[in-house]
Amino acid sequence: MEQKLAVTNDILFFALKYVLGKSSDAPILVMDTIKENIKSIEDVNLREYIREIYECRNSGMITDETTWLDFVDYLQEELRSRE
Repeated sequence: MEQKLAVTNDILFFALKYVLGKSSDAPILVMDTIKENIKSIEDVNLREYIREIYECRNSGMITDETTWLDFVDYLQEELRSRE
């Protein structure tokens, strides 16, 4: 039986900052967790995620950069849907 764990926005933000630039499965796990919790994340926090991604100097390999930019698109679409 899978147990649901409570994840705070602070933990999600720290995780996002940690995995930026990593070339592993960790970024996808963090992005998926953010997506699972998207309705509980405030607009200001989504904007912080976007800013951190854009300000990252090393987003990993080219394929990783595409994944991060696709995630930014997802976050921006979520923000637009809330307007």
